[in-house]
Amino acid sequence: MRHQRIRVIILKLLLLLTILGMFSCSGMYVAKRVASADVKLKIADGLFDKGKYEQAALEYKDFLATFAGDERCDYAQFRLAECYRMNGDYALAAIEYRILINDYGYSEYVDDAFFLEGLCIFRQAPRAERDQSKSYEALDRVNRFLNIFPNSPRREEALKLLEEIKDKLGRKEFLNAMLYFKKNKYKSALIYFDKVIRHYAGTIWEVKSHYYRGVIKESEGDLDRAIDEYNFVVSSKYDCKEKEKAKLRLGELKSNSIGGSE
Repeated sequence: MRHQRIRVIILKLLLLLTILGMFSCSGMYVAKRVASADVKLKIADGLFDKGKYEQAALEYKDFLATFAGDERCDYAQFRLAECYRMNGDYALAAIEYRILINDYGYSEYVDDAFFLEGLCIFRQAPRAERDQSKSYEALDRVNRFLNIFPNSPRREEALKLLEEIKDKLGRKEFLNAMLYFKKNKYKSALIYFDKVIRHYAGTIWEVKSHYYRGVIKESEGDLDRAIDEYNFVVSSKYDCKEKEKAKLRLGELKSNSIGGSE
C-alpha cells in the first residue's frame, strides 16, 4: 500500500513537471532587452512582417517606453495600432490611432490614422438590427477624414467604407420602417422611408423604400404618386423582389387605367 502511494505521488510529480515544461516552452512573450533603437525596431518589424502581431505589439510598446523622444516614435505608434487592427482587436487599435493623431500631429501617418480609426470603430458595430451608435461615430470620422485630407491616397478606400457604413445605416432605418408598415401604421412608416431616401440615396434601401412608399400612396388613392415611386424602383440598378413587384403593380395600374377609360 505504501509503495502504491509513493508511486502515485511520483506520477503526480512527473505530470506537474510536464505541465510546467509545457508552460515554459509556450510561455508569454517578453520584449527583448536591447540598447539600440535600431535593433529594437528591427525586431518589432520582423515580427510584424511574419504576422506575429501580439509579439510585435509588445516590442513597439517597449520601443515607445524605452526610446521616448526618438524621431521614429510616430512610426512605432502607428505600427502598434496596426498590430491590434491586424489581430482583429479593433477597440484597442482605434485608441492607438487616436493617440497618434493627438500626440504626433506632425506625423506622415496622421491621415492613415484618421481613416483607420474610423474603420476600426465601424468594425465594432453590431448587425443592423441592433444599436448603431458605432456606425454613426464611424460615419463622422470618415467624413472628417475626407474633409481634412481630400487628396489622401486613402480617399478611394474611405469612399468605399462610407458606402458600407451608409448601407448598414440605411438597412437599420429601413427595418424600422418595415416594423410600422407591417402593422399598417403607414404614417410612421413613411417617416422612416423618407429618412432612408433622404440620407441613404444610392443604396438598395432607398430603392426598397420607394416601392413601399408607392404601396402606401396607392392605398391612399394617390395613383400618380404611386406610379412615380414604382417607376423609380423599376429603373434602378438593383435587382430585388421589390423591383419585380413594382413591375407587376405598374402593369396592374396600366391595365386598370385602360379598362377604366373604355
